[in-house]
Amino acid sequence: RTCSRGLQTTMECCNSADEARAAGIKAQYGLEYTANLSKLDPVPAQRWVQLGFDEESQAFVNNSLAHPWSENWCWFRGKLSKLVGRYNADGILNMSNMFVLSRTAWLGILGRESREGRLLDVGAGDGRPTGEAAPLFEHVCVTEASIPLSWRLWFKGYRSVRSCSLSDSGLCDQSYNVVSCLNVLDRCDDPWQLLEELKACCAQDGIVVLAVVLPFCPTVLDGGQHRSPRVQLQDIPGCGDNKPHRWERCVNALVDKVFNVAGFDLVSVSRVPYMSHGDSKRGLYLSLIHI
Repeated sequence: RTCSRGLQTTMECCNSADEARAAGIKAQYGLEYTANLSKLDPVPAQRWVQLGFDEESQAFVNNSLAHPWSENWCWFRGKLSKLVGRYNADGILNMSNMFVLSRTAWLGILGRESREGRLLDVGAGDGRPTGEAAPLFEHVCVTEASIPLSWRLWFKGYRSVRSCSLSDSGLCDQSYNVVSCLNVLDRCDDPWQLLEELKACCAQDGIVVLAVVLPFCPTVLDGGQHRSPRVQLQDIPGCGDNKPHRWERCVNALVDKVFNVAGFDLVSVSRVPYMSHGDSKRGLYLSLIHI
């Protein structure tokens, strides 16, 4: 009986230490998962789904902090980027290690645990974010514009379609129960066209899971150089907006001026950090996004 109490005490201490470490990481890197619901418009506030710094998210951060990209490896990536662009260089060197939604978060968004339906992940990168959702679907298809990243997706066993346009990919057939588009809306030339294409891929009773980096600062990578999109969303608070409650105002503007206009019905809204693997200068890189 004494040993049992001692074991219980040890486990409680370990749990407390893990929780304290997680809280410390959240504070150090500013990992935000909450919002001021009183500053959201009524519909986004009512559709709010609270996500958190769960075990999968913590595991990604711990791995990044323990095994950052080395200074020499980053130097090599910089040299290669000048030849093929940063995005392709990350794909060639397998350094496109990013984290958006954990499997726990996907469960919270979808509201189910069963493996069913078809998923289309648009702009899937190296497939790391796709891997969190894939076990919840019977069929997974991914798209990617980068040749090296498209190859990595194929190597991981996904049906990989290399395309810069969904309209030209043959995927706009309303056959997908869930279409995910994580961190692409602010990186495309025509966000209105992208939204129409996402709807065209999605079944009539399906959902689009859209992640947008906020504040909204759109840019397009063209031939290794960044430029402004040809078509821009108007009146969305951007990087130069430093007024209070910027995140909440961004969400309100996107829902009212973009998603509603494009013909979407809001199902849920959440806030998570968009995390990228760290290097010798910083253990973790992140942006705040809205789902």
